[in-house]
Amino acid sequence: MLGSKRGCLPSLRAILVTVPYVVLVLVLVHRIVGPHLWRVRLVAARFFWRFPQQFVPTPARVLPPPDSEFVGVWDQPPAVVRKRLTEDHEFKQLFRAYLHAYERGDRTVYEVASCAYRPDGVTGKWQLHVRLFPAGDGRTDVWAHWELNPTVAPVAHLKREGYDPQRGERALRALLQTDLWDDHDWHPS
Repeated sequence: MLGSKRGCLPSLRAILVTVPYVVLVLVLVHRIVGPHLWRVRLVAARFFWRFPQQFVPTPARVLPPPDSEFVGVWDQPPAVVRKRLTEDHEFKQLFRAYLHAYERGDRTVYEVASCAYRPDGVTGKWQLHVRLFPAGDGRTDVWAHWELNPTVAPVAHLKREGYDPQRGERALRALLQTDLWDDHDWHPS
């Protein structure tokens, strides 16, 4: 007889033995790739930017960030800002977010971080989404918005329900005010 039901399904024991190894591999990949996720996204954005965007699958399209999300310029290089967000304020780098780039003068500027801060944890309803772009002079352009967490409400997130750039700016300034923003470093939009 060609494969009985019992022979096709893994045993509970096999699953229990395999799961820790799978988890270990995922943790290692996250630890190795996680801090460099922005590099993966940057390579993808540069690749997909070369094609007419109407022919690129929607999740891989490279979009300009909305003007309403511009918060200001931080007088620190993107690497410093990204490290402060992820190490000091529990922002998580996002893989599952649209790629962004925009034209500044005669060059294309690509995002170098797409991070989310979820005040109520990974399963919380809301997130503060921050994007960083190099300003070209050792400074960082900061863009932000408040939105529904796509892990919790994927369809509502895609429909942009609850999307609020002004609340994103207020939340970012409130979160980082005491720790990171120096009056001489922050240039309001």
